[in-house]
Amino acid sequence: MTAVSQISPASGKDTNPAGGWQASLQLRLQKINNTTCLLPQKRYGPLTVQRPFYPEGDICHIYLLHPPGGVVGGDQLSLDVDVRPGAHGLITTPGASKFYRSAGKTAVLQQQFNVADNAVLEFLPLESIYFPATEVSTQVMVNLAADAKYAGWEIHSLGLPANNEDFTAGNVLLNTELKVAGKLLFHDKLKVDPIEINRASGLRGCRVYGSFVVVSQLINNDMLLAPLQAVQAEKGIAGVSRVEVNVLVARYLGDSTESAHTYFRQLWQILRPAVLGVDACVPRIWNT
Repeated sequence: MTAVSQISPASGKDTNPAGGWQASLQLRLQKINNTTCLLPQKRYGPLTVQRPFYPEGDICHIYLLHPPGGVVGGDQLSLDVDVRPGAHGLITTPGASKFYRSAGKTAVLQQQFNVADNAVLEFLPLESIYFPATEVSTQVMVNLAADAKYAGWEIHSLGLPANNEDFTAGNVLLNTELKVAGKLLFHDKLKVDPIEINRASGLRGCRVYGSFVVVSQLINNDMLLAPLQAVQAEKGIAGVSRVEVNVLVARYLGDSTESAHTYFRQLWQILRPAVLGVDACVPRIWNT
């Protein structure tokens, strides 16, 4: 069983729904008796996890939950994950993250992942959906030790393509940084607004954008690229490149979150045994 304790935000003040929800969640994963365990959590506000699952025996699968079901302007959410030496965790979500229309305030989502030597973190959430007129700023900070492994993807849907509802107003700022042993190896920053979506140098009129970053010491030559580059997205534009000695990046650009997920999952099923050292085990929640 996993214990949960409440922590107050940095300001020490209570949550004020009129000014937006404040929520923070700290997760610690530690290897104990050859099994990755979720240590007692610290959380504040509406951000939590279900109990850990172990479909692979020793690897900890975690489902990240946001009970309100959506983020509005003024909300501030913070996720802090610490994976200790030798531990292996996989974090996903049971549904899409929704960012609703804003009356002017900006919603902020900050995620920090610290992964120690010989530890592995897989962060594989479902898509984020940005309603028209949303105001959002997100930051993902990944700090890896020299011998750590990481696989993480982001899928962003601008507007509601399935409903033919375009992102005609609003701003979304996406910022992802990845460091290995303190050295910055990957920095992805994208500001999306109705003009940027349609620029040839922007999203080319597409409404779904995704990136998938994998870091492992086993990515030490280009032989792995051939089977990865042979995978094609059913809809949209997609491709894989090696940007550093031990870093692979895949990108998707199109109009289908389903196609983006399918493409990234196909890559993940190839990469997981090759560079993370374990066979692919699909989280049960993906099949519901």
